[in-house]
Amino acid sequence: MWPMPTQVHTSSNHMQSSRKRTLSAEGGFSLLEMVVALLVLTVGLLGVASAISYALMASNRGRGVTNSKMLVVSALEQMETLRNTGQLNFQEISNSQVPGSSFRGFPSDFRDVSTVPGPDGVFGTADDLSTAPGPDGNYGTSDDLLDLTRARPGVYRQILITDLNPLLKKVQVTLRYGPNGGEQKELVGISYLNDDAHSNYIP
Repeated sequence: MWPMPTQVHTSSNHMQSSRKRTLSAEGGFSLLEMVVALLVLTVGLLGVASAISYALMASNRGRGVTNSKMLVVSALEQMETLRNTGQLNFQEISNSQVPGSSFRGFPSDFRDVSTVPGPDGVFGTADDLSTAPGPDGNYGTSDDLLDLTRARPGVYRQILITDLNPLLKKVQVTLRYGPNGGEQKELVGISYLNDDAHSNYIP
């Protein structure tokens, strides 16, 4: 008769062990598991935030390059438009004032890029930011009254015009800009202008 109590005791131990495992499985996460889970989640969120930040910086940098290219191309195209419309003749498209002309020419140093042309109606000239001529009565001089809100922030342009021969000029536009407020970069565009207000295909 002694074997019976031993079997009952073994069965009882098995039930208690099974109950303990069930209670342990239903007890939830331990503190260590919670800390590890939060650490993994934090690392993942930091990675996502870093990726978003990098994507925004790359997008802003690309936008800055695109806008700078447009400003360079618009300055080069303006030279052809000035010649083709007769607003300036071929000789007047220069860095200096030519005899017999009231146009003072394009300054050869770096200047603020204005959102609107000055009183002369030409972008890239000395009167771009001028609102009044000042005491001397002449636009484009050092005593002009300026409206600095017309300037594009952090963008400067230089226009160099070189006479290659009596019928051909080289126009070089250099733009300095600082993408995302960082170090300044330069973008250079070069075009050639001939002394003909029409296309070569038009007689």
